[in-house]
Amino acid sequence: MRSFTIAFVALSMLAVTAARAQDDSAPAIPPPAAPEAPDPLFALDDAGFDAQFQCPDPQSSPDARLEELARYTEWAKLHHPDWNFKKRLDVRYSLLRRHACAATLANIAASARPPFGS
Repeated sequence: MRSFTIAFVALSMLAVTAARAQDDSAPAIPPPAAPEAPDPLFALDDAGFDAQFQCPDPQSSPDARLEELARYTEWAKLHHPDWNFKKRLDVRYSLLRRHACAATLANIAASARPPFGS
């Protein structure tokens, strides 16, 4: 009796699916949405990224600084998947030094000091 019930339910589900497939008035599945245009930053090679790099402005919002850091991290992961976390930090630090980002470098130096002046 149990196998008969399972077979009946399975056939009912198939019949409903077949009926809907033949019904032209059934809503069609919408086509997938077009992917968003890729960020032009991701198309840059190393020299191009270096050329467009701008120092994080001390007056800019913390959200803007975090967004810029996230874009750098995504760019580095995309173009250099073999870089580990330390390598990405080293390259970021060299960009800050090469572009003379004095305020950001001073913030980094201040945060590297012991908290109680040992």
